[in-house]
Amino acid sequence: MLTLYYVSATVLQSWRIQKACSKIAEHLAQPSSIAFYALQAGSDDGFDPALASSELCGNRNAAKVTDILWLHANQRGCCLRPLQTLHITPWISFPSAPSLLPFSYAADTLTPVTTPTEAGTPRQRVSLSAQGEERMQLLLEAHVEPLQRPSSQDTTAVRLEDYGKLIAWKIDSHLAVLIETDVEHFTQLLITTFLRNNLCINDQLPLLRIESVQREGDPQPFELLANHLKRQSRTTVGLDKDGWKKHLEDLRAVGVLAHQATEFEYQRNRSEGRTKSDLLAQEHRQTPEPVVKAVAVVEPTNKASLSPARITASSQKSEAKRTTTNSSLTKSEANPQTTPAKSEAKTTPAKSESQKTTTKEESKSTPSKGDSKPSELEKLAAAQAAQHQKIESLDVSPIKATPVTKPTAPSKINEPAKSSAEPTKSTKSFEVVKPLNSPPSFGTTSRPVLQRNKDSLQESKPLNVLVYSDSASARESTLATLQQLLERNVYTIYPLMPQQAAQKYWTEQTALLVVCGSVAPGIGQILVDYFLQGGKVLSLCSDILHFILPNYRTAEVREHELVQFSYDKWQRVKMMHHIFCYQPSPVKKHFSTDSEESTKSHSRKPSMELKDLAGHSHKLDVQVLGTEETWNTPSLMLAKSLQSGGKAVFSQVHLEMNPSEFESDEIKYSILKQNERTRLEIFSDLLRKYLDVQVQGGEGLDHSQPGVVYQHAYFLGRHEAKFELLEKLRLRCSGSDNVIATPKLTIKFCGKDDKPPVANNNVLPILIHSCPDDFSTVEYFDNLKTEHIGRLIIYAPVVSSSMHVINNLELINGLAVLPVQQTSGVGRSNNQWLSPLGCAMFSLQLHLAMDSALGSRLPLLQHLIGAAIVNSLRGHEQYGVLDISIKWPNDIYANGNQKMGGLVINTTLQGSQAIVNIGSGINLNNSKPTVCINDLIREHNARAPNNKLPMLKYELFIAMIFNEIERLLGEVQNGDFDSFYALYYSLWLHSGQTVKICLHNEQEREAEIVGIDDFGFLKVKLPTGTIETVQPDGNSFDMLKGLIVPKYH
Repeated sequence: MLTLYYVSATVLQSWRIQKACSKIAEHLAQPSSIAFYALQAGSDDGFDPALASSELCGNRNAAKVTDILWLHANQRGCCLRPLQTLHITPWISFPSAPSLLPFSYAADTLTPVTTPTEAGTPRQRVSLSAQGEERMQLLLEAHVEPLQRPSSQDTTAVRLEDYGKLIAWKIDSHLAVLIETDVEHFTQLLITTFLRNNLCINDQLPLLRIESVQREGDPQPFELLANHLKRQSRTTVGLDKDGWKKHLEDLRAVGVLAHQATEFEYQRNRSEGRTKSDLLAQEHRQTPEPVVKAVAVVEPTNKASLSPARITASSQKSEAKRTTTNSSLTKSEANPQTTPAKSEAKTTPAKSESQKTTTKEESKSTPSKGDSKPSELEKLAAAQAAQHQKIESLDVSPIKATPVTKPTAPSKINEPAKSSAEPTKSTKSFEVVKPLNSPPSFGTTSRPVLQRNKDSLQESKPLNVLVYSDSASARESTLATLQQLLERNVYTIYPLMPQQAAQKYWTEQTALLVVCGSVAPGIGQILVDYFLQGGKVLSLCSDILHFILPNYRTAEVREHELVQFSYDKWQRVKMMHHIFCYQPSPVKKHFSTDSEESTKSHSRKPSMELKDLAGHSHKLDVQVLGTEETWNTPSLMLAKSLQSGGKAVFSQVHLEMNPSEFESDEIKYSILKQNERTRLEIFSDLLRKYLDVQVQGGEGLDHSQPGVVYQHAYFLGRHEAKFELLEKLRLRCSGSDNVIATPKLTIKFCGKDDKPPVANNNVLPILIHSCPDDFSTVEYFDNLKTEHIGRLIIYAPVVSSSMHVINNLELINGLAVLPVQQTSGVGRSNNQWLSPLGCAMFSLQLHLAMDSALGSRLPLLQHLIGAAIVNSLRGHEQYGVLDISIKWPNDIYANGNQKMGGLVINTTLQGSQAIVNIGSGINLNNSKPTVCINDLIREHNARAPNNKLPMLKYELFIAMIFNEIERLLGEVQNGDFDSFYALYYSLWLHSGQTVKICLHNEQEREAEIVGIDDFGFLKVKLPTGTIETVQPDGNSFDMLKGLIVPKYH
């Protein structure tokens, strides 16, 4: 029997491997990436594209999982589109083989010993297919600490040199390696590692990822970097723990040199006066610019249906707002994207020459002060400004409410793209969708969409604080420090990746941009333009200083050097200094703190001019805030744009670094630990005083704020239903204590005689027989009219996330979790979910049969839930006067322009049914960060004192939502989709709205939103009358910007 079982298991495994390999070969024939990766034990990502693709990839945020290839324990394999790109200019090439850097690998050739005649004839270790035919690049990531294996198992490690040519490497928190291979060796490598569960490569390093990528740029030659290094500490293959630690220090030192070499190369190009075309070409290589083409500019919204309270006010204000909208749109139109401009410059030499002449004359006629060299931003801005002037002179037709682009200009710009796309065009360009489920036509009543600017962001949605860094460790340190300092529940804090930065959608919703480390030139110009348009920037040891203050030169200092500096009331503070020390050049002597002019404390001087990407000049005021005492150079500086009010603070000390990062150096760790409170105080003071960011405690750090006190939860509902669920969960319990362990949370149901464990972020005790004091079960259940939804609830005063309670568990249809406060709320695509006190939040689990009406159209469910939440108020006899609407796909807005809620849905398929976990939060009693329902009620009561509404109670509101969800589910499951679509279109903001979409050949077209399709994607009508289904391009800042027509249907 055991033999039969073994044979069956072997055959089954072989079949799985063959099936996976055939799928891989099929996908590699198309422009897509194959990614195999390992998660932490016990975790589940649901094939989230943000985790499936490496964070090193420039277009990671545009990734979509199109096929699942492998699922085994914590290992995943999937296909991603589009093909992921990897910029390797700051990487290091491999030394000549054999070598021990960055790991031990053998020679490129083998010496066969089979016969005497062959004995001396070397042959290649790995023979790849002919160059260009089937060659591909693979990104591999591994932990930097070797596995501790017995010596008898050492031979099981997979040697990468046996599967391809080693190209480049980079080390940070992980080791990343790029190899060139072909389809055959790629498949063999996957079989040897992931498909056979052998995740161990050279030097016994644990393998984390294999991903096919497209390479951009060339690495820094190791031979040149090695001349600046001390003698390598590694001389043998085998290393003890201390030896490996020294080896890692050597690798990181090479990494620092590679970054310095990249920066030096860029600075040399500037100083040697490279031509504009050369610089533009260089930036094009270094920046994932093509993604920028897929933009969607949202035009004024024609509101489908206004609530009674808003019709009069909207009609009175529409004319004034329309004027503002038109001026804003005109400005937007006068700033075309750089990509078409570049293509036009390349294909029309006459225009290119004219453009150069204009730029040259302009630079002569307006000399900068002190004859300083123009920055890279100024060079590009001058070229673009000349191009903008030509386009503006061509467009002489009057501008209407919706701007009309002159047809001749785009046809010229798009001509090259059109011709290049024709040879590869083998299938139908679009899948024409019949105009079903379109919203009904409405009257002329309209409400212009909110034109956001940085001063009115607070009214729109929670502000973002973004961190851009080329180093994962610096990014994590900065994010952790900001989480510690910023006012709670006011900002959402995210990392900003290069591909996101290039898309520019983030600029309108950002309160602060923090930049660490090296910045590629193309990205640097975008970040500086954000500053010149009024944005706030904090530079932490970043070379973005070159872009804003090009007159500052660099002097290299020792790496990880402790310096003593002074700022404001904090004197002689010791912290880690940047590897570069910045000083003003002799031409701009008055910047220096030791000159006569600047001896006055914090003197300000309008010292230079800078041009933005639109060609507008900005005078900058520069102020030295703090100096270090070793070299007497600025450690903290402030630059202001006198036109826009933009502010940038530059720190040459590592304010983001936690002392724990230097625990291996006792002296440094001790000094930094003593100055830790001072570090946080200085960081907080800079944010509050100069960058207008709200920090905890207002005037400084507030250490008196109490921490979160976790509490037990309560299991509420009918006694019989509760024990029916507990019986169902008994198989998931470990031991006899009713303890259920999930990847994010350990849950224990406690009876009358059980002693509840102490609640914390990872442990949630749930009392079965008790009721909470702060939740009225009478009011809730009296207003609940459902059969299933909300009949069983877990009420949790404090929990890490209500989604953690229901994820990874098959509970019961309709069970709900009601948290009062969440400490780690997670939204769509792992975005932060602010959970302030007063927000009405719930998580809900639904069980849907796959052969049901909605089961075959599951993506539509998020739109049904959103409609139910909004209609629970809009359809109410009293609260129907409140102006609350749906913003596609899953946001809830008040007054058409203020975000007040949203939802997230995760689905798991189990047999013939789908387990759907829904999370939602709506501002009920919290006025921050935007507006809440009871604020709207107070505003209504002030306007209509004779028709006052009662304040909405939490228990009643949750019951109203659950009633409406069950009602709509019943209608749709009975096949009545028409009623749902009619309701949805009466509640959303987008009927008749104009957007820009990107076609498959990267041409842009204006289109009118006409509805959603059977799966909830937007349908738009092109000027030709064709109806297309579009989807977001992956940016997480505004789903309605960057809409694209998919290439694949």
